[in-house]
Amino acid sequence: MAAVLGIGLMAAAGVSLAVLPRGAPSSAPEPAARIELLTARSEQVAVIDSGTLRLGDRIVRLRGVEPPSHTTACAGQDCGAAAANALAAMVRDAPVVCQLGGADGLGRPYAVCHAGGTELNRAVVAAGWARASADAPDLARAEYTARADNRGVWAQNPDW
Repeated sequence: MAAVLGIGLMAAAGVSLAVLPRGAPSSAPEPAARIELLTARSEQVAVIDSGTLRLGDRIVRLRGVEPPSHTTACAGQDCGAAAANALAAMVRDAPVVCQLGGADGLGRPYAVCHAGGTELNRAVVAAGWARASADAPDLARAEYTARADNRGVWAQNPDW
């Protein structure tokens, strides 16, 4: 019985050793994550709101940007429409290049976009036409300054 038990333990040990990786872990670097760039000429760009663009047939969300809704009032006007118009002015007559990464709950890719040398994510928040989302601390300073200077929505609706 002891011999059977010993053989069983040795077999079990052999099996468990067989599933361990052999040799030292590979020091070869893992391939870098693929960076996807999306580029569109100005006539291929449509502004959906101050945090969402359509580039050709793709819709992208500006990472870290929370636009005002169309129900947000700004001294009798629609803040959402005013914010969208402000972003439209930023992309007018300039090609837009977006670096995609991640997606929102609806599957739309998040992006950091540039037009005419300007980062749109930061520019729309700094102009006061959007909030910085909680997961974008790099944009929080731009929002704080826009609020303090009463820019964009903050000029019309400081409680937004």
